[in-house]
Amino acid sequence: MKRFKHIIIKVNEQTKPELDIAVLRGIELASKTGAKITLFDVVEPHETILSSYADIVGPAELTEFIIAQRLDQLTDLAQQLQSTGVDISVSVAKGKNFIEIVKAVILNKADLLIKVANKSEKSFDSNDFHIMRKCPKPVWLIKEAQQDTVKKVLAAVDLSMEQHSEGRAQNRMIIDIASSLSQYKDAKLTILSCWSLYGEEALKHGAFTRVSPAKIESLLKHEEREYQESLNILVNEYTQCKFEQILAKGDPKTIIPAFVNDKGIDVVVMGTIGRSGIPGFLIGNTSESVLQAINSSVITLKPENWVSPIY
Repeated sequence: MKRFKHIIIKVNEQTKPELDIAVLRGIELASKTGAKITLFDVVEPHETILSSYADIVGPAELTEFIIAQRLDQLTDLAQQLQSTGVDISVSVAKGKNFIEIVKAVILNKADLLIKVANKSEKSFDSNDFHIMRKCPKPVWLIKEAQQDTVKKVLAAVDLSMEQHSEGRAQNRMIIDIASSLSQYKDAKLTILSCWSLYGEEALKHGAFTRVSPAKIESLLKHEEREYQESLNILVNEYTQCKFEQILAKGDPKTIIPAFVNDKGIDVVVMGTIGRSGIPGFLIGNTSESVLQAINSSVITLKPENWVSPIY
């Protein structure tokens, strides 16, 4: 977490600012790392609603009134937090919620976004998924129900990406963030990766293949050894922190959610996308399937220098 120098906190308008878990976590983190903070919110104009006030006040003028009021509220909150010693600024934007949030991260050259996850029947709503897909910097989405201390942190790494420099960098960034979070929260850290033998079902049950069970077993053992060696090399770089390492056979779309939900993981740190040409388990549809199936807070990140489509 020491890597973060500027944190943007999306303040939840529906929650008392002093009780906003994103604010509390952000201030706590900034106090330990020396990062500066921007308290941020978005006013999204609703044309249909605004038009109903046309006889009283113009839509543009009313929107500016709302922005000014929200700015005053955030300024009051910043003043309440002065005693923490954290460098705090405030900002309110007008526009589409997820677009303005991502733009704020980019324009302010922030390196972490923290917000409370929107309430949803699923794990995360469409707005939060848009943010995770399009924000170029790490996004920490905190489940509102998880108000207590972070006790269990999971770093989900993709060993198949270790063959590429960018993939190696992303795996290390995942562990860097997860290990730092676990250390400053005194939480248990688990590093988890999945493996499988490509074409295993076809080799076992294919109509046109005749591979003996002994040969398949040999291939499985070889593949597992390769992944275990790769995991050992990766985690041996983190001797300064305590962790449990797990190499699980199977599809990450089922393995990771099952582990997270069964073990009561509080925060999952994982990648969400890789550049074209880099194979990997935890990119694209697979990562979204994982995110849709877990009920924990998450920190999602992209490769360094990934360019957002928004700005």
